[in-house]
Amino acid sequence: MGESKSINVFLAKIFGFYFLWLISDNWLSHVWGIFNSIWTYIYHILLLILNGLSTNVLELMGYEIVSNYRSIAIVGSYGVVIGDQCIGFGLIYAFAALISAYPAHWKSKLWFIPAGAFIIIIANVTRIVAIVISSFNNGEFKGIEQHDFFNYLVYALIFILWVLWIRFVVPERMNKSLTSK
Repeated sequence: MGESKSINVFLAKIFGFYFLWLISDNWLSHVWGIFNSIWTYIYHILLLILNGLSTNVLELMGYEIVSNYRSIAIVGSYGVVIGDQCIGFGLIYAFAALISAYPAHWKSKLWFIPAGAFIIIIANVTRIVAIVISSFNNGEFKGIEQHDFFNYLVYALIFILWVLWIRFVVPERMNKSLTSK
């Protein structure tokens, strides 16, 4: 019975985090001035990180890049425009919610959430770089719908990170706390 209760608590927390996201991203960010400013600033910072890292990777690969706030292109191609839905804020939030909802010490959460967010950002940079190079080579991105495909890959990545955290980080922290008592 205790295990069933902890699963229910975990699921309730996940749904609570999801509801909080829906309220924040779809309502509060549009009607409450100070919240809108903070929310927009988070998107802005993530966009700057994504654009900057993607541009740097492409330049390290030897491409001549044209970049502004929302777009990146190799000279002679159309490139890509990075919209808010491409930034990965929702994916990072989902990862943070999953780790936060799981019953474990906050010390492990405080370092694992930023590490996982960094991995998600690197995956997103890889996607942007691939799209920009594809645009340069083919004139456009050809193939499957990249936005949905990327989300599925990152969902799998988030699940793998969560399993690794449960399997290797949480037991280590739990064992240390039990042996110190």
